[in-house]
Amino acid sequence: MTVHLAAGQNIVLPSRSLSFQAMNVSPVDVSVLVVDGDLRALSSEHFVFYNARSAAGVTLDDGNAVRLSLDEVDRAAAAVLCVVSVDPTTDAATTLPRSGVSATLADEHGTSLVAFEVPLVGSETAAICLELYRRGDEWKVRAVGQGYDGGLAELLTRHGVEVDEPVSTDPAPTRSGPAAVPLDPAHSFERVWMIFEDAARSAASFRATRDYAQARLDDELSASVADPSTRNSHAVVELQARAQERCDALLGEAQSKFAGETTLLAEELRVIDPLLPRSLATFESTSWSARHASGVVTDGLRLGELSAPDLGDLRVPFCVHYPLSRPLWILGDPAEAAPVVAALAVRMLVASSAATSTLEVVDLSGSLRAITEPLAALLSAPVVNAASDIAARLTALSESVDLAEMAARSGIHDKVPSPRLVILNDFPHGYGAEDAARIVHLADHGPAAGTSLIIVGDNSAAQTDPGVAVLERIAQQVPSSGVLTVSDPWTRNQWILTPDRLPADPLQRASVLDSLTGR
Repeated sequence: MTVHLAAGQNIVLPSRSLSFQAMNVSPVDVSVLVVDGDLRALSSEHFVFYNARSAAGVTLDDGNAVRLSLDEVDRAAAAVLCVVSVDPTTDAATTLPRSGVSATLADEHGTSLVAFEVPLVGSETAAICLELYRRGDEWKVRAVGQGYDGGLAELLTRHGVEVDEPVSTDPAPTRSGPAAVPLDPAHSFERVWMIFEDAARSAASFRATRDYAQARLDDELSASVADPSTRNSHAVVELQARAQERCDALLGEAQSKFAGETTLLAEELRVIDPLLPRSLATFESTSWSARHASGVVTDGLRLGELSAPDLGDLRVPFCVHYPLSRPLWILGDPAEAAPVVAALAVRMLVASSAATSTLEVVDLSGSLRAITEPLAALLSAPVVNAASDIAARLTALSESVDLAEMAARSGIHDKVPSPRLVILNDFPHGYGAEDAARIVHLADHGPAAGTSLIIVGDNSAAQTDPGVAVLERIAQQVPSSGVLTVSDPWTRNQWILTPDRLPADPLQRASVLDSLTGR
């Protein structure tokens, strides 16, 4: 069965022997670029096109299709980029058709596996359609849809291949721009995640170029003074000056390219923010001023923003799949964590299309009153504010989840409870010896019954309490203050997570909460 991908979507490839083709009413050429983890070509010989028709595991046949044997691809490769282009020197149309290009993958038997309608703005002469990439022992395919006005020359230059043909001086690749790729609300998470991936790869490329420039400069400066007899000569001074100039030129080019790419990503985020579901949008988005949700079931939840000290003003959203498959643990003092908890809670409560989502809260310190009081109408039971009542509430929640599982297995769907958010504040202080085990049970079985879990408190007890240690291991950790680093899954670079908070402005905060209760 053919899987039709939208931009940013990815699936596991069921076959290692594939055929890549692209079709449209206008003639298009196909080619393939084999790249490393930074999307840089392994070498110029790893570009397969009509003048160089084969590389390890890749062959361009006479029918304008690329045959791929992924098990034979160079072991140093992290990905294979499937490309379409037009030849601007011919009498045919000199740009890819605005109506788009249909890119397909088939298996060795000719069975269609993947189709992607590549969205274009109409000025591109080359585009990356699909990215085939390694994930552990598997190969996956992602729909990309990144176009280049400068054609193959620009595309290759951006991916580390030297070409004789002059390329565009525009520092950023012509991505099929923000307005050109419609936002599918049902796949909003994948769109935002794709922007994170673009940012991660762009940042990795910039860092790699910067490190290379500095390492080359260091080597050249060391070599220039290696001979003691010429160490203080005028010729050495000139050599060092030229080495510094080369370093500065390379750094300037890398900085300009990175600035252009990040500007484009920031613009894309600005354009799609009003179109995102509230669970993914910023609190400044017009979606939060609407009195009613759109009714679209979201597939993601925004936790905060990622940044890095050496990357300037670059900020990208950090999101996770929704419904959650594991609890969120907000680390830190509950009073400091309250605005973070509130932000996540309101996003989670609107993440479901059901109008009957409910809230259960344990709040011994009372630090969550700023959210529990305005959202009192959503509470399915009074807030637990005494330690002696925690065990009974957790037991009732666990029994409810168990009954829901039994009902679902028996096909009695009207007994499955409405989506529910459980917030356990002040953990583990005031909680009994068996409460961590009850919470682990909720974490394991709650998602299947529509129950999501937020834990708030410190994790120091994980050193001595096995139940707390289990929760620490399975939970997605979010800082309430301080620094928490996140390693991206593509380049393994480190990012700093700054969690979202409910707006500090009283009027804006009230507007957000009112939109929630008025949905």
